Amino acid sequence: MSRGAWNGGLAALAAVLVLSAAFFLGGAAPANPQEPNQSGPNQTSSASVPEQEKDIASLSAFVTPEDTAGTATAAFEQEPSAAREQGPAAQTPAVQPDAQEQPSLVPPDSEPEAKAWQCTLSISCATILDNLDALPEEKKDLVPSDGLLLAPVTVDLTEGESVFDLLRRLTRDQGIHMEFSNTPVYNSAYIEGIGNLYEFDCGSLSGWVYRVNGTFPNYGCSSFQLRDGDVVEWLYSCDLGKDVGGSNFWP
Repeated sequence: MSRGAWNGGLAALAAVLVLSAAFFLGGAAPANPQEPNQSGPNQTSSASVPEQEKDIASLSAFVTPEDTAGTATAAFEQEPSAAREQGPAAQTPAVQPDAQEQPSLVPPDSEPEAKAWQCTLSISCATILDNLDALPEEKKDLVPSDGLLLAPVTVDLTEGESVFDLLRRLTRDQGIHMEFSNTPVYNSAYIEGIGNLYEFDCGSLSGWVYRVNGTFPNYGCSSFQLRDGDVVEWLYSCDLGKDVGGSNFWP
């Protein structure tokens, strides 16, 4: 082939390529520049974007803040968070109750002591005032004007103390004379004299008797154990106890 024929063939091939490119490019361009390209469903032209924004803007005009809050609340209620799933204690801080004063504990060794027993005792020789003519003259000054050698006095009482124990303790504390003797037959103490006033000083039937809570016991004073609240009276009798409300003290 000659050189001229070769160059002519290349020129023809180039012309074909140019025409092919022009054909394909022309088909891709839209026939009407005013209309968007509708070449496929997945392609979006620049002209459609403003229309979508316009639709979104018009839609937002009908959505109020309350609707948005309601939607958020509904979504929250439908999908509880991890804190809600843990129970009420995880959501609300525990409220501590008001502190209440606790009762104080008293140690055993500091417990209050039990109330001491108490007893009342009196000593009277008032019956002698009605029988002064039977009393020796030297002893008349021993009888008080009211007949009381010891007015009623209330003192603490030790559990187990007897009438005799109480009399001996109080006469010693008050500085009052008291003389007694033990009676083996009755295994008891017998009161011979109080305040220097003895048995038989005011007659053959005279002597000392005792009364507890208004009653005359029929046994010796050292055998009568006292209780809390007892009232003890020592009385001088000129008639075997009859003149002080008792009787049958001696056979």
